Amino acid sequence: MKISKKNAGNLPLEGGNLCLDFVNSVDWRTSKEKRKDWLNSFSDLIIWGRHANILDEKTVKTLSTNTAKYPDKAEQVYKKAIELREILFQIFSSFAVGSKPKDCLILLFNRYLAEAMSKSCLSVSQNNFIWSFCDDSSSLEFILNPIIKSAADLMVSSDLSRVKICADDCCGWLFIDMSRNSSRRWCNMKDCGNRAKAQRYYHRKSKKSKLS
Repeated sequence: MKISKKNAGNLPLEGGNLCLDFVNSVDWRTSKEKRKDWLNSFSDLIIWGRHANILDEKTVKTLSTNTAKYPDKAEQVYKKAIELREILFQIFSSFAVGSKPKDCLILLFNRYLAEAMSKSCLSVSQNNFIWSFCDDSSSLEFILNPIIKSAADLMVSSDLSRVKICADDCCGWLFIDMSRNSSRRWCNMKDCGNRAKAQRYYHRKSKKSKLS
């Protein structure tokens, strides 16, 4: 993944699901040398939330104001968001490689889910009911609710079996493989895919030169 000029407000949304896009706010997740976290403050979280269409402009302004008013609370919620992100990565990456997530991770996520559900309610849309959040949008924790719901919905859906992790060993990005024959290997063919192609070409050329 190219990192030049990248920030929390323009990260590629390659996951195919809100919660996976949230998890993918870290580049080179499994590389100690190149790992880059794009969410380094609650303000970054707000910027990403607008980019991911969780927040509208009015809510962004309100949350930004409340961040300045309550910096300690904003820092607390930011830490919760990062903890949630890492829990979700471990859960979904386990499924991606055919393993069962640890029970402690499910327990931790269920605590987040219970809190979010306590702030949810049913509302009428057209001729049916939909889940919505009755939590005040000015609350600093408001941004976490859609992510948590997205994760819970994915966990109980048939799409869970389509969750994959990028074939680049250092990338760590997750995505839902919606290809017809389930052949997608890369988070993005232009980045990780092309880089792998270039590496294979280099190794072939290098091998030929040694043999000649």
